[in-house]
Amino acid sequence: MGGFHKVLPPPLRIVSAFNALILLFIGYVFLVHANVLTKTIFSLPTNALVWVFTVFLGLNTLANLVSKSKKERIIMTPLSGIAFILCLMISI
Repeated sequence: MGGFHKVLPPPLRIVSAFNALILLFIGYVFLVHANVLTKTIFSLPTNALVWVFTVFLGLNTLANLVSKSKKERIIMTPLSGIAFILCLMISI
């Protein structure tokens, strides 16, 4: 969220909660794609979704790299970079 707030204001907390749900969905898609979860509730186009998430994480890594927040650059850039590489390995 740019590192502008020490404590997120209520509207950004809602955005953060929504982001957490998105991350859970991404994890679910990767588990289905890797056949870790075989019984799924609905059919998903996992090949396309995995590539979309992988590209997103690559762009996210670049955004963290140029962030104004020092903590975001130092901590989140390597973490999202590692996640990007792992997603890339799964998607290939």
